[in-house]
Amino acid sequence: MNETADSARHKQLAEVLREHPAVADALVTGDPDGDGHARIVPDPVAAAVLHRSVALETAGRLGAALGWHEPAGQVRVAGLNRSETEFLHREIFTDNAYFRHGITLPAGAVVLDVGANIGMFTLCVARRSPGARIIAVEPVAELADAVAVNAELHQVDATVLRTALGRAEGLAEFTFYPHNSVMSGRFADTAEDLEVLKGYLLTGANARQGEHLDRLAADRMTAQTRQVPVTTLTAVVHEHGLARVDLLKIDVEKAEAEVLDGIDDELWPRIDRIVMEVHDVDGRLAAVLAELRGRGFGVTHEQDPRLALTPCHTVYARRPRADTTPTTLTAPAGGLTLRRLEEELRDLVARRLPSVPAPGRYTLTADLTAHTDDHGPVREPSVPASPRVAVLARIWAELFGPEAVRPDADFFDLGGDSLTAVRLMATLESELGEDALTPDLIFTDSTFGAVAAAVEASGDPERTART
Repeated sequence: MNETADSARHKQLAEVLREHPAVADALVTGDPDGDGHARIVPDPVAAAVLHRSVALETAGRLGAALGWHEPAGQVRVAGLNRSETEFLHREIFTDNAYFRHGITLPAGAVVLDVGANIGMFTLCVARRSPGARIIAVEPVAELADAVAVNAELHQVDATVLRTALGRAEGLAEFTFYPHNSVMSGRFADTAEDLEVLKGYLLTGANARQGEHLDRLAADRMTAQTRQVPVTTLTAVVHEHGLARVDLLKIDVEKAEAEVLDGIDDELWPRIDRIVMEVHDVDGRLAAVLAELRGRGFGVTHEQDPRLALTPCHTVYARRPRADTTPTTLTAPAGGLTLRRLEEELRDLVARRLPSVPAPGRYTLTADLTAHTDDHGPVREPSVPASPRVAVLARIWAELFGPEAVRPDADFFDLGGDSLTAVRLMATLESELGEDALTPDLIFTDSTFGAVAAAVEASGDPERTART
């Protein structure tokens, strides 16, 4: 097809894309790796979340550490890495891990999210309790940034406190795992935490001990040590003038007893519900259950089957007066994700232009002119064609099917997880040698194109020739 015909087709596609209520404007250009690249300006009402995400990114709010993720295509959030975002979404939204055993929320609830991570639980609260007021406590700067971005993105009334909680005010040493932030904490022990992570991974289907699982787990547990401020829960409630706490959620990786010790006798009766992760070390689970019962709560606990090889348990505590009427999980207006929008746009093109292929790639922008220059549209590099990449493509196809071998195909969207990453890494190394793929890369840049570029770059000329 000649250039004039291409331009006409792209213009025709853009006109159809603009018919979708979530698209304020669109531009389709050529793409060397597909059927065209659609740049979309999201509508500020019909696609409010996408519209705000573009504005936040343009304003530099993601910084160097954060990126947009859409776990299961259900919600758009800023996070550190894809695998953790998927894990948090599954735990909080899909498995409903926190709202069980009579734990519910009234409208306009006052909630303390202690150990907020990227704010996934904060978003869940906002969907369950219209008008909720949330205090999100997160000492890691990058994670606190994500909570603030996600609260603004979804217009949640959340105050972000960049501190840890304990039994007294001061400073504390904090261990941060950038590649596995959910296990970061004041009382982290890298060797002990490594065994907990391996225990979690080994509960997955087809999991087995081995060098590759050990390497993957060790890479996830690379640690940084930081100094963080510490305050008490009582001080937080007093500072923010909270007359009551409808729900206290605690997930602080072995510091849960210290958080409870920071609650004074005056505050305890004002807390109606508690959900907390407890690490059953040195009899801590029994001690926490006894403490909560002594404070007048009805208490139960359970352990996720995937955590059966770890000391982690979830405790649910509720006062008899607390309402147990189930609440409905609602979606925010204009909460369309890019993944869902892509699906709807492809369907729209198929209906309106059945003989014209839909664009193969979709990106969001606030300004359609910002992506072009005097030399035409900016083009991304294509996947290198080489023997090493051919090996990756074959293995990728065996895992996900031949249609998944395309630059934008995402490992996690295709159903990959930590154990799939182990299989991919092991098979690659058996054919291309050690270090064919850095263990953590799949969790930080998970498209086939990015993995292919890394596999190509990891090979020296002699090895490539032999392959």
